Amino acid sequence: MREKRSSEQLMARVGAGDRKAASELVLRHQRALLNFFYRYTNDPLLAEDLTQETFLRIYRAAPTYLPCAPFGVWLFRIARNLCLNELKSRRYRRAQLDPGCSVADPEHAVARAQLDERVRLAVRQLPERQRLALVLRRFEGLSVSEVAQVMETTTDAVDGLMARAASRLRASLGDLLQEAAQAADAAVRRS
Repeated sequence: MREKRSSEQLMARVGAGDRKAASELVLRHQRALLNFFYRYTNDPLLAEDLTQETFLRIYRAAPTYLPCAPFGVWLFRIARNLCLNELKSRRYRRAQLDPGCSVADPEHAVARAQLDERVRLAVRQLPERQRLALVLRRFEGLSVSEVAQVMETTTDAVDGLMARAASRLRASLGDLLQEAAQAADAAVRRS
């Protein structure tokens, strides 16, 4: 059985012209990038474009790539820069993804879609750096240290950004939190 190569090893292979290694890198990281860009822009077409552009930049940089940071940190730093440049230079229309509908319980599906939209709106309204820290940490699963590297800041600054983002989200979604707590209490009383 062949040992799984690290992303850094794959980049070295890509730099040497190995197209299979490039394909493996894309397969390994495409979903994370698409999710990151969608959560940040709320535009699925723009997310696809930015994902492709990220991989193009990685491919072009492969011959001179030196792994001075974990590949994921380097990847998301490129993604972050592309995203920020795109958001600054282009006004884009926000497209909605179909949240999916459960045939078994359409009322629940509608309520869930409305809840998801409220949360997405609240996240979109966060200041840029708070939103970036939140998306990288909570949705992409990066550690605080990795988020700090991507954002080129300190871990203390990331902690502060996360705390301020959480405070803003609690303020804007407070009624939802109360409703959820009441629903949970009611469910406990019924059981």
